[in-house]
Amino acid sequence: MKNTLIASIAMAAALSAHGQTYINDGHVDIGIGYAAGEFDLHVHQTLPIEAEYAPEEAILRVGEAGFVTSPGGAFTPILGPSGSSAWVIPSSQVAGLPFLGFGTEELVEAEWLSNITLSLTAVNGPGALSIWSVGSFGTPTVLASSADGISTSDKLSLVPGSHGHFNLGFTQPGSYEVTFEAAGIHATDGAKLSTPATYRFEVVPEPSTWALLGLGTAALLFGAKRARR
Repeated sequence: MKNTLIASIAMAAALSAHGQTYINDGHVDIGIGYAAGEFDLHVHQTLPIEAEYAPEEAILRVGEAGFVTSPGGAFTPILGPSGSSAWVIPSSQVAGLPFLGFGTEELVEAEWLSNITLSLTAVNGPGALSIWSVGSFGTPTVLASSADGISTSDKLSLVPGSHGHFNLGFTQPGSYEVTFEAAGIHATDGAKLSTPATYRFEVVPEPSTWALLGLGTAALLFGAKRARR
């Protein structure tokens, strides 16, 4: 635990020196805007401060509060066999983790003839990334995942002018670069495709054995939560 804390402090100092911001908790979005005929993909933080960053300027940190053990079953394809270590940002808010949403509030719904498709195009990291929702019976619906390779089916469909939360899971600790592209049909400008935007996540190693007693698989129990406009 002590070594993890020291490493985290050192990393935070290094990121600050390079003009990057560590986001450890509070509400934050992968935001999608549109201006001058082009998509604008960014990071929008609302709590504990109001701020906006280019994707490369922010590091979303998945701390020890995100550590879980896979329950197996339907979660095996995204988190590994039962008992495997994994790290989850759940769709409901948990102290010590970013409350990560996907926001298109900056878009005017009437200006779009389609939903906005946010496609996962690349994951560079030590493990797999998956994004999923959970139904009323606790079964995951995988929306995008690099666990079985990335294809055109790995995407989120977002209503313009809306906001939603999903579960994000990582199978190994370490640094991840996750690339998305946005696409949609604008009423005036026609079909539009963004340039790729790469978001950065830092997943800390699992906590010591004594700390595991307070963690377990709680994050998996949070169902998908969507906020209405």
